[in-house]
Amino acid sequence: MITWTKKTVCVFFCGLLVSVSVFAMNIKGNIFVNGGFSLGTLNPSLGVIDNTLFMGGRIQADYAINQYLSVGLETGFNSAQIGDSDFSIGVVPILARIAWHPFSLEKLDPYLVGKAGYGVGFWTNEGNDYNWSDPCGGFVWGVNLGTRFFFTKNIGCFVEAGYECQCFEWDHPGMEIGKWEDSANGRTYITIGIALKFGN
Repeated sequence: MITWTKKTVCVFFCGLLVSVSVFAMNIKGNIFVNGGFSLGTLNPSLGVIDNTLFMGGRIQADYAINQYLSVGLETGFNSAQIGDSDFSIGVVPILARIAWHPFSLEKLDPYLVGKAGYGVGFWTNEGNDYNWSDPCGGFVWGVNLGTRFFFTKNIGCFVEAGYECQCFEWDHPGMEIGKWEDSANGRTYITIGIALKFGN
């Protein structure tokens, strides 16, 4: 019984390896471009303000330097109305990306991304009594887990889920929030859109 089980497991994994080899996609030298809609939850640390919806769009470009590693850039725009308050925030991130591709098939390309860069943004108060808008900016880092699925050789879709920490100093007359304290905003999100492949 044990011998039969070992043989079965061995045959299964050998078949899996053969299947992966047959349908493997060589991504080295390819350029991948993702563009899509991003939706998530912003977790601002401003004391009394609750979690709130954060939405926008992202565009990403990655170059596969070998079969398992790609590097690239990411930008876009995201905004949120902070809870039921008069405050809102808008952010344009400029991020460098590095992605690990554990395996890449003909139609499927799963990957894990680490990214970091700078975010340019603004805080806005749209209250009836006192309207203002202040620029802000700071360090941004994040991690994504994603996959691309190709309908044709060069056109497909992608989905990424991840977390970003956006550390923005807010400096308004009479109000100041430390960069690494109360203005650290965590964003848990998902991005869905179109994926393009240029190369092999």
